[in-house]
Amino acid sequence: MSETPVEPSPVRPTKKATLRLDQRILTRMSYTFVTLFILVLIPTGYKVYLNFKSQRDLTIGKTNLLNIYKALATYAQDWDGRLPPADRWTELVAGYLHAPPNTPGGAMSYTKGPGDGEEVGYVYNDLAAGYNLEPTPKDDRQKNIAPGELVILIEKAGAKMNEHSVIPPQKGMGIEKLGKLLDFPHFSSDKEKATSLVVLANGRIEQRTRQDFQH
Repeated sequence: MSETPVEPSPVRPTKKATLRLDQRILTRMSYTFVTLFILVLIPTGYKVYLNFKSQRDLTIGKTNLLNIYKALATYAQDWDGRLPPADRWTELVAGYLHAPPNTPGGAMSYTKGPGDGEEVGYVYNDLAAGYNLEPTPKDDRQKNIAPGELVILIEKAGAKMNEHSVIPPQKGMGIEKLGKLLDFPHFSSDKEKATSLVVLANGRIEQRTRQDFQH
């Protein structure tokens, strides 16, 4: 009786060697990647935050200066059109400031604002003391200093109540002198775009950058 032939087993294909990383190595690589990603994002995110904060602070500063100017103008209406004396300007204007109910700090909150560092206050111009906002033939001061050339207030980090200083009219060399008086408390990390706010006798609120005074 003949034996049934046994078929040979099929030859299995050889497996190519594959690189299998240990799970711990994969975990470490993942942590390293995430850490590097975060480190890259932190400077960008912080810069975005600073820009947002400076924009917000400028908006608050403009609101403060607008309200102070309105108070100064109302004061002037009660005093033959003339702005208050410099040595007590904050005290005298306080009664003309008005804020919505429940405003933190009340109306006096308008006399302080945020900056990139120290709290910002406002410095009154000695040349604005007694200045007549209502042009009249009897008063020739507006002929010497036009309302659009007379700075009433500037920002200053840490400015005290009733602080005042001589701020030259904004024409000729007076413009250059203003640049030396400004603190530029917004966007201060950028040497060119660092910004400060001023308000003029005509009610105009202007942003001045350090770059404006560079030639």
